[in-house]
Amino acid sequence: MVAGGVLLLASLSWLGLCIRFVAHPRVDPVEHVDAMYVIGPVETRWDQALARADEGVTPVFLATTSIDPSGHAYFPPNCGEQRQGYTIQCVIPDPYTTRGEARLLAEQVRAHGWKHVAVFTSTPHTARTRMLMERCVPATVSIWNYPEHRGPFSWLREFVYQSGAWVKAQFIRSC
Repeated sequence: MVAGGVLLLASLSWLGLCIRFVAHPRVDPVEHVDAMYVIGPVETRWDQALARADEGVTPVFLATTSIDPSGHAYFPPNCGEQRQGYTIQCVIPDPYTTRGEARLLAEQVRAHGWKHVAVFTSTPHTARTRMLMERCVPATVSIWNYPEHRGPFSWLREFVYQSGAWVKAQFIRSC
C-alpha cells in the first residue's frame, strides 16, 4: 500500500512537471534579433517560422536542413533565398540532434559576432531547447514557439520523450 502511494505521488509529480515545462514552457517575447534559427524537423514548423521572419524580426534566418529518407530531397527547397528583409540559410548540424544544433548555433554566433539570437521550435521542445542553447551559445538566446493543437495521447508521448531526453541531457553536460 505504501509503495502504491509512493508510485502514485511520483506519477502525479512527474505529470505536474511535464504539464508545467513541456506543455506550458517559458517562451520569450518576440523582438528584433541578429539571427533566428528554426531547428528541426523544419518541415513541421516551416510556415510558422517564415511568418515570424516576415514580421521583420531578423536579417538572418537559419534553418536545419531535413532530408527526406524516401526521396533524398532536401527541405526546405528555398535555401539561399533572399526574402523581404532577410536571407534563408540552410545548415546541417553534426550530430543531427538538438545538441548538434546548439553547437552549430554557437559556431555561427562566434563567426558572425551575433549578440542576440532566437531559436524557433515546437512547444514540447521549448524547455529542453532553452537548456541546451543557453548551455552552449555565447549570446543572449530567446526561445520562440508557435501554437499547436495536440490530443491527449500526443501530449503523453511528448511528456515521455521530452522528460527522457531532458534526463539524458543532464548526464551529458557538454555542448
